[in-house]
Amino acid sequence: MENPFPILGFDVGGTKVAVSLVLSDGTLVASSRVPNKEREPDDVLPAMVSAGKSLLADAGMTRDDLKAVGVCTPSPLDFKNGIVMAPSNLKKWKHVPIRDYLSEAFGVRAFFDNDSNASGLAEWLFGSGVGTQDMLYISISTGIGAGVIANGRLVRGATCDAGEVGHMILDVNGPLCNCGLRGCWEAFSGGRAIAQRVQRELANSPNSAVVQLAGGNIDNIDMKTISDAVEANDPYACAIWDEMMERHAQAIGMLHNIFNPSIIALGTIAIQCGDLFMKPLLERVKKYGWKQPREACSIVPGKLGSKLGEYAGASVALYALHELGEWDLPWQNN
Repeated sequence: MENPFPILGFDVGGTKVAVSLVLSDGTLVASSRVPNKEREPDDVLPAMVSAGKSLLADAGMTRDDLKAVGVCTPSPLDFKNGIVMAPSNLKKWKHVPIRDYLSEAFGVRAFFDNDSNASGLAEWLFGSGVGTQDMLYISISTGIGAGVIANGRLVRGATCDAGEVGHMILDVNGPLCNCGLRGCWEAFSGGRAIAQRVQRELANSPNSAVVQLAGGNIDNIDMKTISDAVEANDPYACAIWDEMMERHAQAIGMLHNIFNPSIIALGTIAIQCGDLFMKPLLERVKKYGWKQPREACSIVPGKLGSKLGEYAGASVALYALHELGEWDLPWQNN
């Protein structure tokens, strides 16, 4: 087995960039954060490079030791040319050639993908999907997206938009989604959509338990507020939660039949809420998928948890090196 080599990973989000130094055997050497809320990319990109160089120096490494750089950002993006196009939560990032910028700054190859794919790769390489050939990692957060691994390969699709499972239509008469379609899974059960719905419905209910848990300010209502109210057995919050879980079960049941994975790993809300989320999902999903693919699949919270961002960017580079025949999957060496 070859000695593990270092990769720098960058996970660009709407409020911060997770910067990490990861070895190819999955060891997280160190990580840091670069603020990114409402900042221009011309300010953030040099700070990202500086943070990466600091991690290398603190670990006693130089750029000569570095094998590659991996970076992920929200969609839309130009995968072929490594360009961030205009993500909705990165409003100032328009047509930013991030891949080539990082490649030049560190003097190594840089590889680029969207954040859902990167998260899926991270969970597949180092988390809940280790050793499997067919899995989905579904991020259930502000929005809903997936990284899809089929027959041991990341599925990107003809336009690199594969994995946008949050925009499956569950009801053509459902609520309008931020994407412009109506009745999307994300419009029913995404964190932003749920919070906005509750804010509208409780606008004139200052004594609601949910509003009280938000400090009396409906603008502060989020999924944490709602889940806290569910745990306190607030009838309104429980009804919202039941509706949300029914739609999650409906969508995941569809994915059972479409992809026939051996693992569906769920992120963010599923990890934070634990049994409050997983128990009703597992009870309800039986109604929405065939028995054989359902019983062949484990639905689990993602294993990487809060460390997912540290592994996401690095996993983009490692998977690219695997595709080039320069790195074996961890379980291939066992």
